[in-house]
Amino acid sequence: MIRFTAAFLLFLSVLACLKNELPDGFELAGDLDLSLVASEPLIKDPVDMAFRENGDALILEMPGYPQEDAKSRLVLLKDTDNDGVFDQSSVYAEGLQLANSFMLYEEGVLVAAPPYLLWLNDTDHDEKADKIDTLMGGFATGNLQHNYNSLTLGLDGWIYAANGGNDGSPYWWGDSANALPLRNQDFRFNLKTQEMERFGESSGGFGLAMDAFGRFFETHNTQHISHLVFANRYLKDRPILTDHTLENISDHEENGLARIYPIGEQEERVNHPEQSGYFSGSCGITFYEGGALGPEFENTVWVADVVLNLLHADRLEPNGASFQAKRVLEKQDVLASVDRAFRPVNMTVGPDGAMYVLDMHRKVIEHPEWIPDEMEKAMDLNAGKTEGRIYKISRNRLSEPYDFSTPESLVKALGHPNQWVRMTAQRIMLSAKTAKLPVKQLTELLSCERVFARLHALHVLSNSGNLPVEALMKAMIDQDPGLRENALQIAEEYIAGNKDLAGGVINLLTDQNQRVRMQAALSLGLPEVAAGLSNQLKENLIQKLLEASDLKNDIYTVTALAFAVQGQSQTVFHKLCLTRDADSRLLATLALHNADNKEVAADMLQSLSESEITDKAFIIDQLTKNIQKPALTRARVAIEKMEKTDDLVLLTSLASLRNKLGLPTSAKFIAYSKEAASQVLDTALPDSLRIQYLKIMEFVPYKEKSDLLFACLRNSQPLKLQEAALRQLNGVKELEIGKKLVSLWPELSPQTRKYAGDLLLYNEIHHDVLLSALEEKKINIGEMNFDLERRRTLLWWTDNMKTRRRAEKLFTDSGVTNRHEAIDQMKPALELEGNSVKGLTVFNNTCSSCHTYGKYGVEVGPILTEISRKSKATLLHDILDPNAAADPKYINHVAESTTGEVYSGVVSGETDLNITLTQMGGEKVTLKKSNLKSFRSTGSSLMMEGLENSLSVQEMADLLAFLQTGM
Repeated sequence: MIRFTAAFLLFLSVLACLKNELPDGFELAGDLDLSLVASEPLIKDPVDMAFRENGDALILEMPGYPQEDAKSRLVLLKDTDNDGVFDQSSVYAEGLQLANSFMLYEEGVLVAAPPYLLWLNDTDHDEKADKIDTLMGGFATGNLQHNYNSLTLGLDGWIYAANGGNDGSPYWWGDSANALPLRNQDFRFNLKTQEMERFGESSGGFGLAMDAFGRFFETHNTQHISHLVFANRYLKDRPILTDHTLENISDHEENGLARIYPIGEQEERVNHPEQSGYFSGSCGITFYEGGALGPEFENTVWVADVVLNLLHADRLEPNGASFQAKRVLEKQDVLASVDRAFRPVNMTVGPDGAMYVLDMHRKVIEHPEWIPDEMEKAMDLNAGKTEGRIYKISRNRLSEPYDFSTPESLVKALGHPNQWVRMTAQRIMLSAKTAKLPVKQLTELLSCERVFARLHALHVLSNSGNLPVEALMKAMIDQDPGLRENALQIAEEYIAGNKDLAGGVINLLTDQNQRVRMQAALSLGLPEVAAGLSNQLKENLIQKLLEASDLKNDIYTVTALAFAVQGQSQTVFHKLCLTRDADSRLLATLALHNADNKEVAADMLQSLSESEITDKAFIIDQLTKNIQKPALTRARVAIEKMEKTDDLVLLTSLASLRNKLGLPTSAKFIAYSKEAASQVLDTALPDSLRIQYLKIMEFVPYKEKSDLLFACLRNSQPLKLQEAALRQLNGVKELEIGKKLVSLWPELSPQTRKYAGDLLLYNEIHHDVLLSALEEKKINIGEMNFDLERRRTLLWWTDNMKTRRRAEKLFTDSGVTNRHEAIDQMKPALELEGNSVKGLTVFNNTCSSCHTYGKYGVEVGPILTEISRKSKATLLHDILDPNAAADPKYINHVAESTTGEVYSGVVSGETDLNITLTQMGGEKVTLKKSNLKSFRSTGSSLMMEGLENSLSVQEMADLLAFLQTGM
């Protein structure tokens, strides 16, 4: 065991007070400190890091990324002179497949080396692994970015890992017959009990973060932070109202992307230039609670963007049963670099509470799969393979000392402010080398003031089989909601046959904290827990659940409440139906779960038919999804009773249910269907009613409703009616639909045109007409937003070779370019030194009538104030080829009124009654749709082509300098 001497701790304290000079090319938030602690030749290509108890660090190197031409290895770093910089490196293990993750466990190391999980041990203590065992096989291999990764020890003693996206069917070595298909889920396993299970929906990315209370967070490319609200083991494959329980929790997204702030001149992106300045390469998600960076960084989650060379931090705040991730810093990130080879792929918190950043340091970090072929030919994918750096982010403050040398000191370490210290102490205490646990001291720790000491003592005692039930029940009413939540999870192993404990869990269904309520319901919903409840406890459970349903609950808590009463679903459903304002989501979830039981389904329909609850249609819709053949006589009676209404929404839902059950359509619904066609276009009716009439038309054959559906697409019609019509068209496989959409294209509103474009692109039956429209310029290629994936839909992901060849003539894998000659003419501007002051003059003369940059210009087209996030090459392309990828909202439109006036501009506002055009120069005009003779898209950007004819190469260089740096 490890004891830090007083002299060494004093040295660390002095070292913490020294402020390093910031390395060149970096910007760091506030008074944080950045220092380089390891670099080549000591290390290269680092992707994971873990500290031993004595402060030495193991580093996993992955030189085989991305070309799979070298195997990973583990190196051991030491700081022999205690100056805070590693100065000695030795190989601990090599030949580790294409390993990307590892963790310390017992006396050795677990390594994620797809297709295997390996166990390494140094039995002769010479600091080199001499024993390697294969513990698991069956993990998928493929794109190295998506192999399983991020081995993480949980509070419960299980080991958690991110799926990565490649899936696979892992199995315990030698038992391939019992492989576990991952099915796009993360997983966990217990080495001591030889158990393995799917854990929850995977983000498909690299990284897995566990907060102080054992909750898990994930990241993947553009979606930088997601929370797994509850685990798959509670779902038991039951259907729920959400697709899964992995929730995007960022509160700072713009059109689905979170803004980040890279510095320096940006490089040309290999794909998705529209994502410049937004998360697109998020990875290495890490929870920080190290106690050494100040209160503003406690309880934060850090995420790297490996493409934009920076680290971002979000603070976690409770939001129902989940969290919201809020920026720690506004318009700045924690760390950013102008070095385009700075590739922060991962992070870890160290013994000193500092954040250690692993920089793989590669010129090219994107996997070749996502680099257009033409661009890949000009790239050196090996550049940087002999390099790698580790940086430390710290602060000028002392960290609390720790000691692992004795059982008593380990107990004390469980309450340390640094999560690394706490988890290390817990790992040591539960390892084989700890012969005897200090149970008495651990039990006493359950009453100490430090919540984390109570939390870890609870888990150590539980994992070792030494937790008294009385102590567990006390923990269930702890003042801290996070500890109550953990106590509930632990209680699942103790609840069988203990009515007092079960009663305590039931009481927490009305806890003031929503996440605790959710956990109580989840625990009660486990089959093994539910089976052990007495009749009296079941009655108590129903009463408490009804009380809980009146509280403020999000969809995850509602789902958990439904799980809790699976054995009493009929009773709860009936009681809820007696209340007019009962939670329809809870009723719908109960219906969804029980629809395949014909007697229960019939009972639920009967309860609904006798209820005054307002949202019956939603509940019926969920019942219809899963329903089999219920007791038809009772079901028919209940349906007919509910059809005594004029509520079109409910009638339509009941018609769907009849159709699913093979029952004849009701006479009332047929009558409404006959009049629906005339009602849909009746402008005297409320829009909501017209949309409902259109929904009725879903049951009408396409040939009988096609004219109506296309009439709904006129730009004079309400936007939601247009969208509803397109949804119906999208569900029909008829060639004429694509042809008619192309003929109507100029008249479609910008929003509707976007949906119509998706319909043409993602239904292969329409590819021929789409390509013809692009070839004949009936649709401007820029209007289709042909990003990399959308291009590949036509270039790669179709089996129709003719479609591929036609698409290749329109664009390449690297992008859409209409004006090659103009761009080639101006390319020398990229190499010239521009003058931003002169560039402002160019901007005012050529751009300011339609664009704003800071205080300059007029807003008509896109605001350019933050355009520096794009590379010069991308800016040049956008300026000279404005129609190659025009945002649909900036397409020029021409409106002609019934009195002959003609207006031209971009649509800056649209309602069901009016259109607002912003004309060149910024003047706005609002026109009533009822007064328009015609309204058509020109198919091209308001920004005119040919700017190269009015600018010299030097003036273009000046303009680019201004747009990149401002004044």
